[in-house]
Amino acid sequence: MSTVKEQLIENLTAEDKTSQCKITIVGTGAVGMACAICILLKDLADELALVDVAEDKLKGEMMDLQHGSLFFSTSKITSGKDYSVSANSKLVIVTAGARQQEGEGRLALVQRNVNIMKSIIPTIVRHSPDCKMLIVSNPGLIWNKRRDLPQHPLYLGAEWRLGHCESE
Repeated sequence: MSTVKEQLIENLTAEDKTSQCKITIVGTGAVGMACAICILLKDLADELALVDVAEDKLKGEMMDLQHGSLFFSTSKITSGKDYSVSANSKLVIVTAGARQQEGEGRLALVQRNVNIMKSIIPTIVRHSPDCKMLIVSNPGLIWNKRRDLPQHPLYLGAEWRLGHCESE
């Protein structure tokens, strides 16, 4: 027979279960953080993970979200430079990408963003093989079987949506 203390400790450790609806955001720029706030406000996830290569920015944004977490239902907010924090995500929103430099053509920007996605997506898939991905990029990227990522469809960026969907 266990003591009351052991029963209380068991109950506390049992609460640490695998999340049922984990969302990861890759990129903590303005778009990524807008996505994070919307997810938290609408209570869309029981766990939110942030991933970015800029550790100082990531830490600051994480602290801001944790500070406001008293007002949200999402109980767990994590972050890291390593993609292992995204493990078992149901949805991964990728907002990371290169900004267009002055004088740079759109095709050069697309190529830089394709290279970034080629480094990000396989790592995400390794940690969350069954996840859905939403790619928010400018210009919008479309992946197909010739891009060596045939099982991982990506979605068109905001520019395509504004130009094609709202005109209908």
